[in-house]
Amino acid sequence: MNDLVRFALVAFFPRVDDLPGLDELGVDEKIEALRRESTFLFWLGIVGGALFFQISPILTVLRPLPAAWLTEDQLDRHAHRLATHPVYLIRQITVLIKLVAGLFWGQSPEIRNYLSLPVYAQDPGTRRIEPVVARPALAPRKPAEGLVKLGKKELSRGRQPGALASGKVA
Repeated sequence: MNDLVRFALVAFFPRVDDLPGLDELGVDEKIEALRRESTFLFWLGIVGGALFFQISPILTVLRPLPAAWLTEDQLDRHAHRLATHPVYLIRQITVLIKLVAGLFWGQSPEIRNYLSLPVYAQDPGTRRIEPVVARPALAPRKPAEGLVKLGKKELSRGRQPGALASGKVA
């Protein structure tokens, strides 16, 4: 099951130019921890979403193949079209996978350094039970040049903000 989940998570956060992809950031250990620490129902949702991701290329790229057999470009199109699909339920299945993948990707020190963000401290493995948890002080920052380039690349692919709302799906 972990390999099935890994494939779906990694498909949504591939390497783009010099921005590392999820597969380069120790995702296997993070999946193991997620499986160990999450509830059965949450893990079932992740596995169900990953299974749907594998069998749904017929809906997105019109190929009756599992997602694992798609080319890199087809896989990118498949992931994007699932995330922007006009059917709400399909988008919601995708949200769970993207949520977990985004958490894993965004918490990694490599990505936080790339975005000029402070690296998270090691997880103490305990729950915080204070009534109010103090927010960390953040230093002022400017847009990360790598993200600006990535945004321009996405715009050149026709993936503009509000494309779903306007009815255009790339």
